[in-house]
Amino acid sequence: MATDGLTEAADALYALVPEEFTAARNARAADARTSDPALAKRITGLRRPSPAAWIVNRLAREHPEELGDLVGLGGELADAQASGDGRALTALGSERRRAVGDLLRQASALADAADRSPSRAVLDEVERTLVAATVSAEAGAAARSGRLVRALQAVGSEVDVAGAVAGQVAAGGAAGSARSGRRTSAGGAAGRRADAAGEASPAEAAPDEAGDRAADRRDRAAAKAESESRAAAARRLAEAEAEVAAARDRFATAEDARAEAAAAMESATGRVAALHAERDELEERLDRVREELAEAERDARAATRERESAAHAADRASADLDAAEAAAARLA
Repeated sequence: MATDGLTEAADALYALVPEEFTAARNARAADARTSDPALAKRITGLRRPSPAAWIVNRLAREHPEELGDLVGLGGELADAQASGDGRALTALGSERRRAVGDLLRQASALADAADRSPSRAVLDEVERTLVAATVSAEAGAAARSGRLVRALQAVGSEVDVAGAVAGQVAAGGAAGSARSGRRTSAGGAAGRRADAAGEASPAEAAPDEAGDRAADRRDRAAAKAESESRAAAARRLAEAEAEVAAARDRFATAEDARAEAAAAMESATGRVAALHAERDELEERLDRVREELAEAERDARAATRERESAAHAADRASADLDAAEAAAARLA
């Protein structure tokens, strides 16, 4: 729920499609400028959400229960990791993957309905944000706020939420309230201890002051150990999730490179085959040209011989003509 003017304005603005954001923000800032210049300046500083953040904001508004269930899985996963309950860890991990998959399908449907079909890269950012929402309470509250400015990503057990949310975010309770029904074993044990203490006589149930202090120290130590164990478990789990995501990215990159190499090989193979065919055709043409050239050279040699023979005959005829003319002259 909005608790100040900026958060109230952000609630309204981040419910819009990104293309409408800037004009609506400027209009709100202008409305606030006369009565509260400082608020107007803060509203003007609100940033347009990224495509992935806008989709998560839509999920927070349209599917709050499903998103809350996913966020609540974070604490349960950490508990299972800390207790070494492999069976529960496997089941919860599968449940988280199913929940993320369901939310991604709902995210695509919401974006499609708004005529803004997301790219694979945007859906990857949405997926990383949903996983990050299970790593820390702050990230879970940010995802559920409906006012995300940018996508979130877990690095180990840490999620940087600085500047990721417009307006105020509830500090606690967001991560665990939606699925508190699953986490009853510790509470049930505590309740049974309290019931037992209530049924005991006043003398038995009232420890002395030193005993109270010792119990308090033990409780604080146990709480600290549990907190550290859960943080370590969440860190290991987030690191494993990050490695899975990195491996998926490496696989996708390798698949793209393989497809490109296969296409290049097919193109090169086709060019080689075409050049071989062209070479064979040229060789056949060269053979024909050689044969034609040899025949032409033979014809040329024969023509030369005929020309030389004709020249000799002409010379002899010319000599005969000269002799005949000389004889005729003498007779005359």
